[in-house]
Amino acid sequence: MADKNKKTIACFRISLRKFFEDTSGSTAMLFAIVLLAVVTLTGVAYDFSRSQSAKTSLQNAADAAALAIARDPDTNLQNLTTRATDFFNANMQGQSFGFDHRITATELEGGIGVRVEVSTEIETTFAGLAGFDTIEVKTVAEVLYSASKVELVLALDNTGSMGWNGKIGTLREAASDLVEKLLPPGSAEENVKIGVVPFNYMVRLPTSYKNENWMKFNLVSANSWHGCIAPRKPPHDTRDSNPNTNAKKFTALPGNGCPEQALTPLTNDRQLLLETIDEMEAQNWTYVPEGLAWAWRVLSKKKPLREGVPYNDEDWTKIIVLMTDGANTVEWEWPNNIPDETTGTSSNQGDNATEILCQRIKNKDIYIYTIAFEVNNNSTEQMLEDCATEPDMYFDAQNQAQLVSAFAKIAGDITNLRLSR
Repeated sequence: MADKNKKTIACFRISLRKFFEDTSGSTAMLFAIVLLAVVTLTGVAYDFSRSQSAKTSLQNAADAAALAIARDPDTNLQNLTTRATDFFNANMQGQSFGFDHRITATELEGGIGVRVEVSTEIETTFAGLAGFDTIEVKTVAEVLYSASKVELVLALDNTGSMGWNGKIGTLREAASDLVEKLLPPGSAEENVKIGVVPFNYMVRLPTSYKNENWMKFNLVSANSWHGCIAPRKPPHDTRDSNPNTNAKKFTALPGNGCPEQALTPLTNDRQLLLETIDEMEAQNWTYVPEGLAWAWRVLSKKKPLREGVPYNDEDWTKIIVLMTDGANTVEWEWPNNIPDETTGTSSNQGDNATEILCQRIKNKDIYIYTIAFEVNNNSTEQMLEDCATEPDMYFDAQNQAQLVSAFAKIAGDITNLRLSR
């Protein structure tokens, strides 16, 4: 097509030159000059319109590439341009204009986002009459990491079944990758706070809480307590109620049946969070609502934990990621207000408490992501799917690779990218 256009323009130029060399009439000469000007201007306008159409397509592809590399967990500073080129070319499939696309990708100053620059040459059709055989088209796309503020809690299943086939190791990897994505190395990120709640059928608190007035030590002494905590007696087990009466306080339990690792309240201390995740171990039975309830308490401004901002603070978004690999297998009772568990049993109580908690948490405008990891129980899968705020916030991870992918997708969502130009 380009060669044909060039031949047409060349022939037109020769014809005009011969016309000018024929001096038989001044009127014909004037007509030729006017005709040349009209044709040239029309051709330039046509080619300019083509270049603008091309720029629109280039801009769309550059925008898509910038968004993709900013979200892509496999992109780093070393392969930024390579990955941008791959995404750009994928979005340009089927486009016939332009050649020699030149693409560069860089990180914005201060590591606040990415920039993709694209330039290309568009062959002209008629503008060659004016000496323009090509038109250069340039475009730029920049993506900023959102300045929105996020409080995030990871409620992570540490039950015995997570010890099978290296599942707990994959969970450590996936959760650590999410933390590193949201709190990059060397950053002083003040707009992201993360908490971690490992759970089995109980939760472990830091023993530094032993002197808090919301604790109750009627089953074990404060000095011999290892951090295990029992669910509160209904209805407070599924409520964010202030532990300001004896009935609402949290009962310390003897022994070490709770998770190996204590929960970590909201913090932007990247290293502390990574250490918490790295020290998680798999043991014991499953009671999902206790992990979910403590995730809510970590986000709450009420006691027992006070690090969360008020619910009505519009600058902050609160999010819970709930991950489990199995059904509830514990029933709790409180004879004479003493917590007592029955393990290894199907737990309608646990399912009902989870359902209630999910609804109450969402009523507080807290977003919930849920992940079913190799779950082979239809009612548990449905419970988790119903718990998620939106259908696409539920992940059915049927293998370890899908678990890693689910956490990466959630990290990308939370990053909440926006185009800046």
